[in-house]
Amino acid sequence: MSESSIAKKTAATEKHLAPEEVLEKLDSMSVDDKLRLRLIERRRLGGTDYQEGELYKEAVCQAVVGERLCPRDVMFIAFLAQSMRSIASHRRKARARLESMTGVDNAGNTVEMQVASEQLDPEAFLIEQESTDTVTAIYECFEGDDEAQLVILAIAGGKKGKALRDEIGVDQTAYDYIMKRVKRVMTKKYPKGWPS
Repeated sequence: MSESSIAKKTAATEKHLAPEEVLEKLDSMSVDDKLRLRLIERRRLGGTDYQEGELYKEAVCQAVVGERLCPRDVMFIAFLAQSMRSIASHRRKARARLESMTGVDNAGNTVEMQVASEQLDPEAFLIEQESTDTVTAIYECFEGDDEAQLVILAIAGGKKGKALRDEIGVDQTAYDYIMKRVKRVMTKKYPKGWPS
């Protein structure tokens, strides 16, 4: 191994968790953390061909083998949640590009056509819409804001006060800031209150 590749590997290890540290984080996750990740996974499965549990396993495998690096300054559960979001998004796009449709050619023959589409499968979309509840609707308003999503899941799980802040790993000031963002977004999205 050359000196430059050793230096790059050392720099990456300083900024990101090493595979052994990822395994330690996985071993030290609480039952609540694992349940929270399973709930996040269920929300991400729509439009993919992953079965329940597979998206989570894929995110874990990519973290362990170093395909996705967890920055040291990011909460591990937030990293896994973001990884699942990204993996599911890539899978949806890949499936959409290969989505096949049946068409009729000029001679009247039925033929299989490959269609490049960025849209989700309509059936999957309808199923996803049917399963949307209040928590999911609120959760989805904060796409890309992992802190807010973790707060929403913790509140939905019945946590509050110090227990909630400890669970998501923030102090009171950070929690107040997150809640201001949540209130601002919800007020903007639903100015007349939650639709009935």
